[in-house]
Amino acid sequence: MAVRKKPYTVQILAFEGATPIVPVGLFDLLRKANGLAEQMGVVAPMDVQLVAASNKLNIRAAGDLPLRCHGSIADAPSADLVVASPMDPEVLDLNSRRPATVDFIRRAHASGSVVASACTGAFALGEAGLLDGQRATTHWAFFDLFSRRFPSVRLDRQATLVDNRRVVTAGGATSFLNLALHIVEQRFGREVARQAARMFLIDERKAPQGSYAQFNQQRVCNDEQIARAQDWIERRGPAYVTVERLASEVAMTRRTLIRRFKTATGLTPIEYLQRARIDLAKRLLENTARSVSEVAEEVGYQEQAAFRRLFIRHAGLTPSEYRRRHVG
Repeated sequence: MAVRKKPYTVQILAFEGATPIVPVGLFDLLRKANGLAEQMGVVAPMDVQLVAASNKLNIRAAGDLPLRCHGSIADAPSADLVVASPMDPEVLDLNSRRPATVDFIRRAHASGSVVASACTGAFALGEAGLLDGQRATTHWAFFDLFSRRFPSVRLDRQATLVDNRRVVTAGGATSFLNLALHIVEQRFGREVARQAARMFLIDERKAPQGSYAQFNQQRVCNDEQIARAQDWIERRGPAYVTVERLASEVAMTRRTLIRRFKTATGLTPIEYLQRARIDLAKRLLENTARSVSEVAEEVGYQEQAAFRRLFIRHAGLTPSEYRRRHVG
């Protein structure tokens, strides 16, 4: 008779008001992977629990959905793995609103737990100081905010998962599925993870996050001239705008435009134009039959090689690969 090993304990933190799909989905996948591992003769159970990131068991997730957890951070014992799930409404003021949660994560790591995050849960790890000087990822829509908040973190804008041994971060939205497979492989081995991917229909070759990202041209409201510059780029189209022409349009020197644009948007004008052009290129690749060279020319690049390099930098795929993945 096989000797049953001590359970590997996993705590998935669930946040008030946050999307429930990640903590609940991760819990269910790991629970089912336990059964799959046993069927395959791998005896190494996981004890998976939802833990409320509060002092109460009953919380309400997004959509006012009631969620009853197995425990809370007020009384949760130590665990082998602690996972911070998304907390979309709170990334702007996490440390002030949830100091107990940040402290819980920090203490868990200090006591020997592996700490992981899914999506914007990376902000909790960042606030706990566990990502300083390390490579990490989060949801693509929060990249710029994350970089401003944690400038010492080496943010990987393409990765769906980054494993720094005792600290693991997964990218946005359904990247939690890849995190689940990673946990299964670490605990049960490669073959169980492979079978789990087949059972749950998870694509292990998920495209880089940049291929899903959309350029968020957030309007500036504290600098009227830069807001005018953004409006002019949108009216003219990014393919037809140069930094020099933009500076002239808003009556600034090139140097002043670059400085004020960077202060207002977090990007230099050329970085802003490049992102807008790649975003337009993605839409053209998805919605038209134009060749890659025609798309390159339409978004302002006469040299296809230069366009291809820039596209790969931002999307993580070549233009042709992007079209195959997103159009078929």
